[in-house]
Amino acid sequence: MGVIEQRQAARFDVEVAAEVYTAKSVLPANTRNLSPTGVCLDTDSPMEEGSVIGVSLFLTSDGIEDPDIEPLNLKARVIWSTETDESSHSTGARFEELGEDEEAMLKKFLAALGE
Repeated sequence: MGVIEQRQAARFDVEVAAEVYTAKSVLPANTRNLSPTGVCLDTDSPMEEGSVIGVSLFLTSDGIEDPDIEPLNLKARVIWSTETDESSHSTGARFEELGEDEEAMLKKFLAALGE
């Protein structure tokens, strides 16, 4: 019998630039998908499952980054990480300790994607 995956929130397939802050380095990344509770990131390096990372999302408006808008900085826990090819990795992370402002900004961005 297969495992049924239950998500807490709908995921949106969206690619935005991101930076990932680990205990050892800052990694450039792109999102693969995004939800109010988590993110899937593509990076050049693997991340340790269970580790806590910082994620800065450079949210866009109509596909364009606004230089006047600060990135959305979130704390997340790595749930899984897998190699997608020789030089690329995908990582699933769940957001932790979202403040009201961060949650509102994230939901506003995702709501605009659904329009």
